[in-house]
Order: sequence, then C-alpha cells, then structure tokens
Amino acid sequence: MREIFLIRHAKAVDRENWKGDDCDRPLKEKGRKEFRAFAERIKNLFPEKLTIVSSPCARALETAQVLSDVIGADVKTTELLFPDADVDDYLKVLKKFDGDIAIVAHQPDLSIFLNELVCINPSRIKFKKGGVVKVVKKDGRFFLEWFMTPLAVEDIE
Repeated sequence: MREIFLIRHAKAVDRENWKGDDCDRPLKEKGRKEFRAFAERIKNLFPEKLTIVSSPCARALETAQVLSDVIGADVKTTELLFPDADVDDYLKVLKKFDGDIAIVAHQPDLSIFLNELVCINPSRIKFKKGGVVKVVKKDGRFFLEWFMTPLAVEDIE
C-alpha cells in the first residue's frame, strides 16, 4: 500500500500586496506558524519514511520545509508542480518518486488531481491553505483516507 499526501501551501502574502514574480511570493509569518502548529499536531499520521516533493514556488517550498522540520523528511522540488500543473504532471511526480510521498503544491490543481484519483468533484472540496489529504493506493486503486485543515485540529488538545 502506498500513502500519498496532498498538501496545499500555507497562507501566503496576498497577491495584491506582492510586487514581484508570483512564484516568489512567500508565506505570511502567521501562515508559517499556523502550519507548523498543525504539522506538530498531525506528525504521527505521516509514515516514518516519506519523501516531500514540492513546487519550487516560495510559498509551497516554505510549507514543505516546515513539514520537513517537523517530521524529518527530505524535500525535493520539481517544476512539474508549478501553478497550473495538470493531472499528467502530478501523475509523472507519482511515477518519478517511489514510496510514500507528500506533494506540496497549489489550488486548484490539487483538487483537480484529487478528483482524478478518487472521483470527488473538485467544486465540492474546500482545500483550505495548509490543508492535508491522505490518499492510499491499494491494489491499483486510490482511496481517500482522510482530509484535514489547520482549523479542524486547532482546538484539539
């Protein structure tokens, strides 16, 4: 069984407040802190051996690095995960990296890819910033196991 985690980058600086290339737009400090707290709360849900693969855009890569710091996994980047990546790009990432994988990328691409894997209409998915979806591949089929957002576990002690 292969475990696949789809992770939307944490809260980034607003587009309208950013003057440079959109790919260079970083996380807000609040976004970084919220995602770190979330990752700390759910770190035991990740497998011991996990490869984190990120979009090279700053906000995704910073989110991947926070997760890496919390769970101790290596981070790889690929241009296949730039914003507006299509389903074939995501499938190439799954083929390129063996074993359990966490993909850190962008909306609406993540919802579209999730739909391709498990047939959930992307318009019905509220993939909030910092959200994490776990999909498992078993016997050649993909199954949605769980879906969480930072707000969902905020009040759990």
